[in-house]
Amino acid sequence: TLIWYPSEVDVSIRPGWFYHTDQDNEVKNPEKLVDIYFSSVGRNSVLLLNIPPDTRGRIHENDIKSLVGMRRILDETFSENAASDARIISSVTRTGYDPHSILDSDPETCWMTKDGIVSATLEFNLAEKKTFDVALLQENILIGQRVEEFAIDIRDGSGWKEIASGTTIGYKRLLRFPEVTTTVVRLRIIRSRTSPALSSFGLYNSPIIK
Repeated sequence: TLIWYPSEVDVSIRPGWFYHTDQDNEVKNPEKLVDIYFSSVGRNSVLLLNIPPDTRGRIHENDIKSLVGMRRILDETFSENAASDARIISSVTRTGYDPHSILDSDPETCWMTKDGIVSATLEFNLAEKKTFDVALLQENILIGQRVEEFAIDIRDGSGWKEIASGTTIGYKRLLRFPEVTTTVVRLRIIRSRTSPALSSFGLYNSPIIK
């Protein structure tokens, strides 16, 4: 049985686990917190971010400023999925598992290959040229974690160009790469323990940090 098991990443917003006045100016900045988010939540884990109350029993202003900044960056990054209106061509699809279901925001719907087929491609034809530097993938963990290797390509003037690759997807996988602009994206499921089943796919553009 292929079962998805959650993992937890624990880290503090400050150098120490508890509050110390002399660490008020050592709070992790929003960019660092976003890096932690991508390397924890973005790698199929749950993030436990420790935020210690100060001597007043409140969250210190510096911690709040970093948290609000982190939230702003994440909200801006994931505000628009560049693949939301894409036309998808899949190399193989199991009956009843439309590939376009990976764009419908419903975690219980998914695209899946036929029995015994453990590799496949999904080609996303975007409505127009889109610019992005983040990709999101999610498996349908209700039926387990399956994918073992994948890659993402874009089509440019000389053909296909790989821009990102990975192994584990699980509940969520986020990948960052240098900004690209294209009209066609290809997802290659290179290896899977059994028929791959994806519930979500997205392409996003990070905000310019000022």
